Amino acid sequence: MRDEPEQPRRKRVPVNWNDLEMALTWHSDELEYFLDLRSGEVRQCRPRAFADDAEDFELSEDAADVRLAESSLVRIERLEASVEYGWMTEFTASVTNTRLGDRLEVALDGRGAFRRFKDVLAEYPAARER
Repeated sequence: MRDEPEQPRRKRVPVNWNDLEMALTWHSDELEYFLDLRSGEVRQCRPRAFADDAEDFELSEDAADVRLAESSLVRIERLEASVEYGWMTEFTASVTNTRLGDRLEVALDGRGAFRRFKDVLAEYPAARER
């Protein structure tokens, strides 16, 4: 039997789920998001192509590269719009308020569905929070 290298134990860290959701769903070429495996924080980096020397970002592209190589950061890949749309349709199917459910179904039809869906939910704070 050959000895397998022992895998380092991973420490559990608290993650701010709202920050993680933002990183998964925010679509911008000007920002990249990473999960810091040491602290659980979601960190932002502005790629050099969009960097502005006057702006101090919390994570430089060079620092991100080093931390990725050390395995202390993980890049957060943005979700495809189809995944988010699937969440919205699942949520709509789970709504028990008939009026809200009907409005959400209408909102999901056609271009601009994401904006309309959010606009409808803005009128129902408890449902939006859920």
